[in-house]
Amino acid sequence: MKNFDFINAASLDDAIAILAEKGEKACLCAGATNVMVDIRTKKINDKVLVNIRDIAELKGINFSDGIISIGALTPIAVLTKSDILKGYAPALFMAANDFADPVTINSATIGGNIADASPAADTAPSLLALDAKINVVSKKGKREIPVDQFFKGVRKTDLAPDEIITSISFIPAAASGFYKIGLRNAMAISVATAAASVKLDKNGNIADCKLALGSVAPTPLRAKNAEAFLNGKKPDKETLAGMAEAIQEDINPIDDIRATAAYRRQVAPVCAKRAINFALYGECQ
Repeated sequence: MKNFDFINAASLDDAIAILAEKGEKACLCAGATNVMVDIRTKKINDKVLVNIRDIAELKGINFSDGIISIGALTPIAVLTKSDILKGYAPALFMAANDFADPVTINSATIGGNIADASPAADTAPSLLALDAKINVVSKKGKREIPVDQFFKGVRKTDLAPDEIITSISFIPAAASGFYKIGLRNAMAISVATAAASVKLDKNGNIADCKLALGSVAPTPLRAKNAEAFLNGKKPDKETLAGMAEAIQEDINPIDDIRATAAYRRQVAPVCAKRAINFALYGECQ
């Protein structure tokens, strides 16, 4: 039997107070694209549903003092139309535009997408490649969580039960890109995704590459072995071919209804190469 109470949080202060009181009994709802599925499949029950959809201060994209900040309740659809992201964070702009069907993309929020902590969360690899910070708050105060420390397991995060994500912030990375392989393009949950941000030195060698992958491990992850292999080298065909072997040390895919682990091992380097090529050349070569 499903058993839920419902509370509307009209402001961030309301939401913080409710979370402090209800703790693990609270379930935050904004777009609710994942929450409703979990209710139907009985993955969550006996919760207090806390509606935070109307908290205006948690919405919007801002670019100030060299930092891009996105409110946690900003719908993915808003990201798809953002000139700020298109120009200064193409990896996230591309991920948003390859996200889901029109109904979902208008309801789902960026905060909800990462808080759900699915290994296949489409925005997660881009945020990892952008070295984003997850800004959270509770009655105890504010906290900043590096995104590479945020995901702790399948649908597990570093968030405490009384904390709420307020925004995601990062330094612009115009040389960045994203690539996704899904069974039906944007409408499908990803089989594998990759995002990259790349900086070259004056000799054309890779000075800094942040490479992230999704759907190929229990959490979205930074491909640290592949990054180490790439850094200091020219981004030519030989280097990218060698990267494919290094990536195998970073990933731990599984068989599921969308793909086999073996297939994911094959396509993860393809996604990575195309994300890097977009970051460097503006196209997925």
